[in-house]
Amino acid sequence: MRTTTILLLLVSGFASVASASPAPSDNWPGGDPTVKPGADFFLFANGGWLDDNPIPADRAGFSMATVSTISTAAEVRTLLAVAAAVSGPVPSTERAKVGAYYAAFMDEARLEALGAAPLQHSLGAIRQTDSRAELARLMGSANGSFQGSLFKLRIEPDSRNRDRYAVYLGQAGLGSLDRSVYLAPDAGDLREAYRQYMVQLLSLAQWENAADVAAEVLTFETKVADASWTAADQRDESKIYNPTDVSRLASEAPGFDWDAYLDAARLAKVRRIIVVERSAIPFLAALYSTTPLPVLKAWAAFHLTDNAAPLLSREFADAWFDLHGRRLQGAQAQPPRWHRALAQVSGGGSKDMDDSRGAMGDAVGRLYTNRWFEPRSRDALRVLVDEMKITLRARITASDWMSAAARAEAIKKLDAYRVEIGAPAHGDDYHRLVIRRDDLLGDVERATTHAGNRDLERLHHPTDLARWTMTPQTVNAYNYAPFSEVVFTAALLQPPAFDPTQDSALTYGGIGAIIGHELTHGFDDAGRRYDATGHVRDWWTPADSARFAANADKLVALFSGCEVAPAVHVDGHLTLGENIADIGGLQLAFAAYHASLQDQPAPVINGLTGDQRFFLGFAKLRRGHRRPQALRNDVATDPHTPDACRVNDDVGNVDGWYDAFGVTPESPLYISPAQRVRIW
Repeated sequence: MRTTTILLLLVSGFASVASASPAPSDNWPGGDPTVKPGADFFLFANGGWLDDNPIPADRAGFSMATVSTISTAAEVRTLLAVAAAVSGPVPSTERAKVGAYYAAFMDEARLEALGAAPLQHSLGAIRQTDSRAELARLMGSANGSFQGSLFKLRIEPDSRNRDRYAVYLGQAGLGSLDRSVYLAPDAGDLREAYRQYMVQLLSLAQWENAADVAAEVLTFETKVADASWTAADQRDESKIYNPTDVSRLASEAPGFDWDAYLDAARLAKVRRIIVVERSAIPFLAALYSTTPLPVLKAWAAFHLTDNAAPLLSREFADAWFDLHGRRLQGAQAQPPRWHRALAQVSGGGSKDMDDSRGAMGDAVGRLYTNRWFEPRSRDALRVLVDEMKITLRARITASDWMSAAARAEAIKKLDAYRVEIGAPAHGDDYHRLVIRRDDLLGDVERATTHAGNRDLERLHHPTDLARWTMTPQTVNAYNYAPFSEVVFTAALLQPPAFDPTQDSALTYGGIGAIIGHELTHGFDDAGRRYDATGHVRDWWTPADSARFAANADKLVALFSGCEVAPAVHVDGHLTLGENIADIGGLQLAFAAYHASLQDQPAPVINGLTGDQRFFLGFAKLRRGHRRPQALRNDVATDPHTPDACRVNDDVGNVDGWYDAFGVTPESPLYISPAQRVRIW
């Protein structure tokens, strides 16, 4: 099996560039002309940029997405600093609340003076617990507090009926480590670092016998990890949709006080719940019933402190960073305080930054789009989206592996897409959220409770199709299958991802491939299970499914051969959906680019043909490198393939790339025509 190794920080050289077609040589900024395109196209296109852009000390990686994120963060920071300057102690307007929240995080002197004091009330509640039922009640409050829980409750659109919301119950209980680290024989050093971190945090929180109980808590979490599902298993909707009557939880998963738990979560009146990891939930309940109460209480105290640590004094925040940032991600320094404040208030970002919606993400989004977003960017992108949809329709219609019935259903689904660009029609409302400039931990807890209240209210109303799952200031895009929705955020529509003035080949290879990626997500291994109405339904014939699976299996094998660090390989099953979307999106964008030429030859610019610029533009937007520690975490939990393998294995499945760069069968990246994947 072919293996591609990601080279971090050091770029190795190959012989001269293949000359079967015009060679880019030094005409491509940021490339490495000493590397043959067919040997490592990622380095050929990006090697010079990697050399010139080392990973900053405070980051786990650096990429073109990071460049856009930094630009957006600077704009958001300006808005929040201005808002903070005019906000009072207990503000009433949305803008002033955003400013006060930001100011509370930036008031480091106050946090230093408080030390561990803000934790004591919640820690006291754990200390006073004298039964498993009482502890289960504390866990039930996790969606509105810093408390930890063995289980995760979330309220989302029902994947089998998008008109209503449903309560989902899933596994939880693990700390900073991925489940694989708890179980891997060669990860003992990370487990020991985690144990030491437990001792440190419990000691700072003044928990009794910290050194002894930390070992017991680690043993307990290892058992939780053993029962937990992998990230790849959690991608299969047919396995994670298990509706049950709440009254049956006690018999299906005995050993845990479900009544107390759901009552504290304010879900006592709910009668139907969807269990996610069906085999894990009973095991976790049984484990809870047999674990000594002092160990469970120490576990709860640790998770409470771990959740709050970044918001406390420097000794807590530094301990948190030393494990989460340094040991697990490889970063060498804390991000600037304003950067961390932005992540709390605004959310957004890339892999290197908090990906959540933030405590007041939609409020910040309104400030951001009012100040920075240009509607003409939306109009320009919509033209490209429409072109890509036309191209995808033609490719579906001409598909030689789909039955006529499946093609008709696929076209129906494509036509049902709602494409949203820039910002949502409306976002979350914060008028009932109380923010205090002098109470950071309280602000975060009240914001968490506010979000939980919002979700509870949704249970009584039809689904809100206008609500986005991402904020406008997040540099990203997504496809949400239950809503038949594709979203491109305002922050994405900036260079380098989007520049209406640049050469069209770069545009199609860059943002065009991103558009194609999101459109194709509706037809990846998970998205294809949803029909045009956003419901999970098998609209494929058995023969269609078999042919789809055969192509998908090729991708699993191809990407599983990618080695991102010594003896660390991509999980082809975990990344399958993203890889299908990547390759399908690239093929779609290439076809749309050629359609845009209207049978006219593309100009040669700086010695580069149109096709060469297209593929180089694709590779440019995926410039990036990650620290080895971060890559190990990525392959265990991230459904996206790391950048180098993503580029090399994607282009190898597009026929036009071979002609553009003269790639021949003896090249390491060569894939025979019969083995190239052509799903969409």
